[in-house]
Amino acid sequence: MNKKWEIVFDYLMYLIRENKVQPGEVLPSQNMLKTKFKYSEQPIRIAFNKLIELKIVKAVNGKGFVVQDKIKNNLFFSFRELFPNSINNYISFEEINCDNILSKESGYQVGERLYKFKCVRKWNTKDTILFQVSYVKKAKYKGLTLPILNKNGLMFFIENNTNFVISHSSKKIKFIRKLDDIINEFNDIDSSFDSLILDEGKVYDIFGEILEYRKSYYKPDLFEWNFIEWRK
Repeated sequence: MNKKWEIVFDYLMYLIRENKVQPGEVLPSQNMLKTKFKYSEQPIRIAFNKLIELKIVKAVNGKGFVVQDKIKNNLFFSFRELFPNSINNYISFEEINCDNILSKESGYQVGERLYKFKCVRKWNTKDTILFQVSYVKKAKYKGLTLPILNKNGLMFFIENNTNFVISHSSKKIKFIRKLDDIINEFNDIDSSFDSLILDEGKVYDIFGEILEYRKSYYKPDLFEWNFIEWRK
């Protein structure tokens, strides 16, 4: 059973993710949430404090809790946003054991049963943007299948079929030229590729547990990352 503050947090995150409350707008007040959930002030205050800690919202005197702009909170930034018209095609789905090499890369435990699935993302259904390999814990993703991934994607499944609350992702970006292993993973990789951008990332929940480990390989000529660097 979820804690009360987690239920409130999940609801507020839903409002933010679904753009029902836009950056710069104010979330429902604590009094409104007390009425909606019939909770005391404490769990609602904890939920807001967690959002502030994660820099998703900020408290503004006289207004309430204001949603931060994505570029300011820099939280769970997805490169998919660079290609809003792209289409994912999941091409394989299998169950594997986590070995020593994968354990060191992913943070999963040796011997854990994992789902491994591959995805090809195309721009306007023609030009390939990236190839991606993902790993998730089988025990955490009951009911996940290849058709479900192709219908809505992994994030939709997490938000609608699990109790996970996504917090953030970590990324390691590098330029690679050794493509033999990638070519072996993806039969339809463009033979004209001589280099790729590797986005190696992990998605975490609010308790720091890894929800997904993935390697995304982008075509360099389509990869562009614009961001603001803030001085502390």
